[in-house]
Amino acid sequence: MKGDRKNRKRSKKYSITRFLSSFKLAYIFSCYGKLVIIGLVFSLFLIGVTYLYKSIEIKDINIIAYSNSQEEYYKRLEEVRNEYNQESKDFSELVITSTFTIMQSNIAGFSYDDMSKDRMREVANLMLKSVENNDGSISYSSKTEEEVKESLTDYFKDIDSSLEDVTCQRMAEDVYDYVEDYLEFIGANEEEETPSSPACDGNSYWWPIGSAETTTEGGVTFASGDPVYSEITAYFGGDDTVHNGNHGAIDISNNNGVGGTNIIASKDGVVIYPTNDSQTGYADNGYVGNEDGGDYGNYVVIEHSDGNYTYYAHMAQNSITVRAGDSVKQGQVIGKMGHSGSSIGTHLHFEMRSGSDSSENRVDPLDYVSIDDPRPNCVDFSLTSTSLSKQEFISKMEAYCNNSGNSNFCTNFSNNAEEVYDVSIDSGVNPELVVVTAGTEQSFRKCADLYNFWGIGISNGEGCYDGPILRSLAEGIREYASTLAEYQEGGSQASSIESRNQQREEAGCDKAGHGPPGTLAGMQSVYSWIGDYRYSPGSWGLGGCIYLDIIYGDGYCSTKSVCTNYSSCPSSSATTVCEQNDYTAYQLQEKLDLRNAIFGL
Repeated sequence: MKGDRKNRKRSKKYSITRFLSSFKLAYIFSCYGKLVIIGLVFSLFLIGVTYLYKSIEIKDINIIAYSNSQEEYYKRLEEVRNEYNQESKDFSELVITSTFTIMQSNIAGFSYDDMSKDRMREVANLMLKSVENNDGSISYSSKTEEEVKESLTDYFKDIDSSLEDVTCQRMAEDVYDYVEDYLEFIGANEEEETPSSPACDGNSYWWPIGSAETTTEGGVTFASGDPVYSEITAYFGGDDTVHNGNHGAIDISNNNGVGGTNIIASKDGVVIYPTNDSQTGYADNGYVGNEDGGDYGNYVVIEHSDGNYTYYAHMAQNSITVRAGDSVKQGQVIGKMGHSGSSIGTHLHFEMRSGSDSSENRVDPLDYVSIDDPRPNCVDFSLTSTSLSKQEFISKMEAYCNNSGNSNFCTNFSNNAEEVYDVSIDSGVNPELVVVTAGTEQSFRKCADLYNFWGIGISNGEGCYDGPILRSLAEGIREYASTLAEYQEGGSQASSIESRNQQREEAGCDKAGHGPPGTLAGMQSVYSWIGDYRYSPGSWGLGGCIYLDIIYGDGYCSTKSVCTNYSSCPSSSATTVCEQNDYTAYQLQEKLDLRNAIFGL
């Protein structure tokens, strides 16, 4: 679920993650004794980045291209860094880099060349106090707040006497504003739930950064292993001083340079761009205003079966391996990270559009992918579309008929596979879902002599004629499609799904048992009903223990409060939020298993 509070929480978390990941310091979270040092360093870093952002305007990314002076600077930095003991190497590097950024942004003419090794040592010692141990080794600890403020103020003044005292003091004071925010985050993070990742809610997109190792299957290269290190350097909406709310994607980068990182298809789909080789040969000479490829440089667009489109922009010259019309699989290498088009620095601009290939339909990719869960183990099952062609659908239906020997399936569905496909597509429902739901709800049998295979409009305990009177297969499919529309965004069931999704998320239930409107998990969370109470022995209509013992194992209900008379059940026997959730997951898994058996998906 999205909301103001969650977005604020995510924004703060991501800024911390971005900072830590860029220096690979996540492990230091466990070292509570170092929090003050990290907080101070983090503060300086953010101040520096903030000032730097204010001094430049970048359309697409906040990374500065390397120059010879920069390369020499980082060589010196590495040498100085190695002078510290293992525990303090990263601290010293962060102090130097952060303070240098502040000076570069606020002191006229201060450049990389001005940051000598001696000056680097000076800056590190502004915040780190050395202590000689009994064995002769050196350890470092943080100085007091007043010491650091005084040191920072005096140092900035010594470097440039034209700086006003109030400016130097403000820069030092700002450090502790960030420290307060940082420590508040650390404390709150112990209590707050981890933001949900796009688990089995019908999305199942992968982080678009590939693994360094590749495999080849049928002449196609995959980099589907664990992705190489990367970080998010710009967020959707651009709620930073660089993008000013206009960024329609996320930017992902690392330090591997042009052509050093595999970019993969985030999900199965069909390529719609590029259409020819000339659209893949733009030079890696990105700069603001470069109009190559409509300012995307070398890029790929993939259309997915759920109606979404993914964009992969600024890729390396001549690295793109796919062309319009190609079918691609999740994890397939489609190109390399580059520096083409309107960009500054090597990175991937990853964009998603939902419902149509229009810039007005851009959505936050982080609602679909997660850097923390880059390869969700999920199966996408769209309510409205299929990746199968009509011939593929018919062939798989015939094969299952022959292999299973299920006469109801063969008679009612396989023999009418073409009609099922055509009517389903025309009605805006996934034909796979039509077939699978008929199997799990009615075992592919007609309901009496009616074509109601889906339990539409029939309450528990009522007969087939208590629902709609459906006289043909096509009529049944259209009625099912109409019912499914209620579970989409804007449908009559959408608010119930939203509420249930939030409730189950807050309760910490299994993510497979809930999802937003428009997903199978979201639909099932409202459609699936286990019963209001743990009714024992239970019944297929009223549910309760007859399902709970299947889900959790025989005897589960014997350990819980139950009722034996459904009309007078005590509140203690009410099914819990997560028991209801797990029943949804159980029913959803039945559908996924049957889908795999029939269609191999």
